[in-house]
Amino acid sequence: MNIHLKRLLFSLVPLVVVLGGAEAGLRAADWPTVDSSGFAHNQVYWTADPGQEDNAVPHRETQGSFRVSTDEHGLRVPRHPVEKPAGTQRIMTLGCSTTFGWGVDDAESYPARLESRLKGKGYETWQVINGGQPGYTSFQGLWLWDGVLARFQPDIVMIGYVVQDARKAAYSDKSQAILQGDARFMKNALLYRSKLYLGLRAAVGAVQIRAKERGEGDEGGIHRVPPEDYVDNIRALVARAKAVGAEPVLFGYPLEREGYTGDHRAILKAAAAELGVRHFDPQAQMEEATRHQTLYFETDRGHANARGNDLIARWVMEFLEEQGMLAVGG
Repeated sequence: MNIHLKRLLFSLVPLVVVLGGAEAGLRAADWPTVDSSGFAHNQVYWTADPGQEDNAVPHRETQGSFRVSTDEHGLRVPRHPVEKPAGTQRIMTLGCSTTFGWGVDDAESYPARLESRLKGKGYETWQVINGGQPGYTSFQGLWLWDGVLARFQPDIVMIGYVVQDARKAAYSDKSQAILQGDARFMKNALLYRSKLYLGLRAAVGAVQIRAKERGEGDEGGIHRVPPEDYVDNIRALVARAKAVGAEPVLFGYPLEREGYTGDHRAILKAAAAELGVRHFDPQAQMEEATRHQTLYFETDRGHANARGNDLIARWVMEFLEEQGMLAVGG
């Protein structure tokens, strides 16, 4: 071995000893510590219960219930097998409970209404896969895509993560995954296994360690997916969609009022321009429409009712038609 290389390796020994001791000391002290009371959810990743068949799900805000059916992966109606039949095209809708269809029965969610509208207009070969999951941000969406959704071989992917990404919480979703040491995240982020590395990042504020005051909108907390992570996640989702031959559309799922989602909507639009992909945000249309009719639950303004879901489905189909993304008969 070259004498200079030997000297270099020898000089690194004290550094290795110091770093190893620091790592051992931090692990013994269990720092940084985890305050799970501030987490937005008690898990990092989840899906709806699989194999539900017309189950009644309580809707706390309306004091009623709605009927839910899911496949073996926890994906809601419309249900289709993973293997795509020859001559079939698929639209996959990604998002949170708004896409899942919280509060409405199976046939009334926007993905279910979209498929029904497509069939009714002669697009017989098109299927819709409801990839929405309650509480999801783009952070969980990437995990679900890699584990399940990519296997459905979609032709169009409506990337509709904005509502939950923009919400405020005590910890970002990424910080929660780091602090909990979730193996499904950590296996792709080896450095985060180091207490020393985590401690250094915490010291400069890169990882949220202590819960701030929680709040909705612009008060307190931090975004579940901060802008810099949101951009990275959107880029990754677009790349993954293209990798399976699908065309991505960045979809600003509309709320009754834009409210706290404004910044993330602007990021979504800018990302579409940067990446050269289509962008559709009917937020202004929805705000005008809700002036004349009730499209969201009176006691749950965050979720569209059956009429609202149907209108969103109509707008999505019209957008896809205008963009020349659909073909009658395949």
